[in-house]
Order: sequence, then C-alpha cells, then structure tokens
Amino acid sequence: MKPLLITDGNCQFCQLSAAWLARHFPGEWINQPSQKSDLSQLGLTKAQVDKQVWYLTFSDGTWSKSGGAKAIAKLLMDQPKKYIKPIAYLMLVPGISAIAQFVYLLVAKNRSKLMWVFRSS
Repeated sequence: MKPLLITDGNCQFCQLSAAWLARHFPGEWINQPSQKSDLSQLGLTKAQVDKQVWYLTFSDGTWSKSGGAKAIAKLLMDQPKKYIKPIAYLMLVPGISAIAQFVYLLVAKNRSKLMWVFRSS
C-alpha cells in the first residue's frame, strides 16, 4: 500500500499545499482527503484529522501514523531527492521538532489568512 497524506478536503489551503508538495516532492504517497477516508480503518479519529495533517505508512498489517510537522518531515524523508532529507531529519530533532510543530499549528490556525501564498503559483 502506498503512503497516505491525510488532509482536510474542505480546506483549499490544505489541498493547495498538498498539490505543491506533490509537484516539488513527488513520490509514492497519495494525498487523500479525510472526508474520503475510512478513518476507523486507518486508526484515526475525526478530531485527529480536524486538528492536523497525517502521514501514514503501511507495514506488517498496520498503519504507522505521524501528525502535524512530523507528518511533513516523514513525507520528506521518504523522498528520492536526497537534498531534502537533512532538513526533514532536523525537523525531528528534539527542540527543533517542538518549534516545527509550533509553526505548523500557527499556520494551521491561520490557513484562511495565508491563501496569498498560492496566488502566484
């Protein structure tokens, strides 16, 4: 099974962000809106997917789940582009990971105000 990036399908910012990631960091992963997902089968709740993005990988009959900034770091670590891997690993270092999650939650909270980021795309 291919890795899944579980996003909010009702959030234009989220979908544009996932599309940007797919263009710049293509890989085996699939962007799957939470509204089109069987969350219980994936081991997630609506509250979890309403709070943050999730990156899931399937191994040994179970889904491994990472949320928020850690989800983005894990997705980037799975990329064939080697230059992004050190940045992804840094996002998981204690201390830096807390800052990455804080920034992620700040962006998530203000996503409707950040649509200007995609106007030139």
